[in-house]
Amino acid sequence: MIPSEFEIIRRYFAESGLQFPRAGVTLGIGDDGALLNVPADKLLVMSMDVLVEGIHFPPQADPALVAQRALAVNLSDLAAMAAEPFCFTLGLTLPAANNAWLAGFSSGLLQLARAFNCPLVGGDISRGLLNIAIQVQGLVAPDRVMRRSGAKVGDQIYVSGSLGDGAIALASLGLATQFGDSMQLQPGAATPQHLLYLHAAFYQPEPRIALAQALAPYVSSGIDISDGLAGDLGHILRANGVGGLLQLSALPFSDAARACMSVSNCQRAALYGGDDYELCVTVALAQCAAAEAAAAATGIAFTRIGAIVAGTALHGVDADGSTRAIEPAAFRHF
Repeated sequence: MIPSEFEIIRRYFAESGLQFPRAGVTLGIGDDGALLNVPADKLLVMSMDVLVEGIHFPPQADPALVAQRALAVNLSDLAAMAAEPFCFTLGLTLPAANNAWLAGFSSGLLQLARAFNCPLVGGDISRGLLNIAIQVQGLVAPDRVMRRSGAKVGDQIYVSGSLGDGAIALASLGLATQFGDSMQLQPGAATPQHLLYLHAAFYQPEPRIALAQALAPYVSSGIDISDGLAGDLGHILRANGVGGLLQLSALPFSDAARACMSVSNCQRAALYGGDDYELCVTVALAQCAAAEAAAAATGIAFTRIGAIVAGTALHGVDADGSTRAIEPAAFRHF
């Protein structure tokens, strides 16, 4: 028997464990709206991403992994503001009421929601092409907000983790990238371990919540890298009317990326590929030691890759010392 809309909500979302108790959530699923008790000393941060089958994840992908990717990319936006996850809502359109798909999606969502203490508090479901819209809410103290504005000439540019894995993972999955046929894995270079790593990088990116909160006292500006380093750093540069100088040989790449791609393709994937969901932050010189120590305590790689400079352009320095302009372009949907 095909379940109704309300049966789907009850079975896979209301009674699945996704609306687990959380301080500040007075009322979750079941009424016309959720009731949230926001502490007086915190700001409410809200962000939303929409994921479309065939664009943001491949058709027939594992629904549990699709769910984790959908929530993770939203939690990454909270990390970009140094916010603590609070709760989320879900909008879902499905071509059919597939019980097996819904069970897998719900279980994947629950795993990540529990990990970040971020319960589901409401949403909507309808029939249509497979689309997933998640809105996350987070909490942050006013003096700990990380914003794109605030960078000054002389500040150092850092990134977390490794870059380029998102775009390289697309190639490893046999999916098209904006680079076309030029973004190909080197024949025979990828081991099973490399492919597993890239698979996880695409479907299960790690929201840098803990790192962002540790860095918040020391950074002057920050953003998460969802559309490529060049484009997202470009947002910081434009917000502050400054330029950037990157040491391209300092860009951090995973062992899998280095094994599977040429150096030039690793750099292109990092600068323009997107889907990395790492942090890019700027730090005043006087705060660099403290920021590096705070990052080290989290166990997350934190690499200095350049500096904020006068002007408005973004340039890169190659390993041979030559300088070239970098177009601050980002992934475009249209």
